[in-house]
Amino acid sequence: MADVVRAGSTPVAASIGMDVGGGAVKAGTVVLTADGTLTGTVLPGGGGSAMEAAETRIEHQVESDGDALSALCAAVARDQYIGLRSRWPGLPVVWGVSAAAWIDPHSGRSVFSPHLGGWRDRALPQDLSRALSGLTGLPVTPEEPIGHTPGAIPVPSVVNDADAAAWAEARLAPSTDGPDRMVFVAIGTGIGGALVRDGAVDIGEHGMAGEFGHMTMDPSGPPCPCGNTGCWELLVSADALAARAGRTSARATIDDALDGDPACRDAVAGTGRWLGRGLATLAAVLDPGRFVIGGGVAATGELLLAPAREELARHLPGGRRRPLPSVSVATLGNRSGWVGAAGVALERAGWPVRALSTGPGSSSAR
Repeated sequence: MADVVRAGSTPVAASIGMDVGGGAVKAGTVVLTADGTLTGTVLPGGGGSAMEAAETRIEHQVESDGDALSALCAAVARDQYIGLRSRWPGLPVVWGVSAAAWIDPHSGRSVFSPHLGGWRDRALPQDLSRALSGLTGLPVTPEEPIGHTPGAIPVPSVVNDADAAAWAEARLAPSTDGPDRMVFVAIGTGIGGALVRDGAVDIGEHGMAGEFGHMTMDPSGPPCPCGNTGCWELLVSADALAARAGRTSARATIDDALDGDPACRDAVAGTGRWLGRGLATLAAVLDPGRFVIGGGVAATGELLLAPAREELARHLPGGRRRPLPSVSVATLGNRSGWVGAAGVALERAGWPVRALSTGPGSSSAR
């Protein structure tokens, strides 16, 4: 609340954002002020930003159990909902969920997910709102499109996780004031992606654009959960990085690489080279001005991006005769998924989002 007062603007709505992937759920809450600025709802106690302080991360192993995964998300949302209600009684609250799944853009239904087996072919907005209603005892809002009814549980806005993260990066952390064609690539359990032009995410005809991770890069490679073989994400994902380093997890590999471990640094560089080859293919087809790399693996920074840029330049058709797209790490880091889900939910409910205020020592992105 102190963030809102300091911003000098009146809060008009709040949003719960949730990013659901294989192995973890990240969530947080934001408040939207009358001037269209998003801010975190918790001030940091020891440095960092309000968005960092507002984030909750829950590890899980229920990706194959749809009921358990929905119940976990509802429990997290309940705690966030209660916290918002205690701070701002009567303030409209909406709910946004980004999922590692192919989402029908009209219904929010999960069509398919390589990594969330329990959420395949599932009506997620209805499923999640019923689960949250059961935990709180409140009815589900009858409003369509998604909106706010006092004393009722909002139906969540559900979007693809990479689309939500790309929306946040394009709308809240733009790199240019002019026309912009950006390709977002998120590297985590798999690879998600999105194409953004002038701040708008292009979701494709059926809501499935940006599934870059399932480009075939090695036809003789291992089978992928999507049903294909040799997919890009099998070579660049968090699991691929850990296997390449001989470590038990990507997190351990990343930590050791950043601490200077030679084997882990080599593994990150090898992952970066495969990343760059895939980026070259995307650049040949989409001709973006910039690539933005998000997800947990992007925490390796230049250890990953430097070899990626080299391979991009080496493999891009006509590379010596055309401008190379830039390659950078996502400004919002690994929290762009839940922040984007929260922002998209607000906009779908009729509250435009124009800027991001992350707390002390930061400024709005636009």
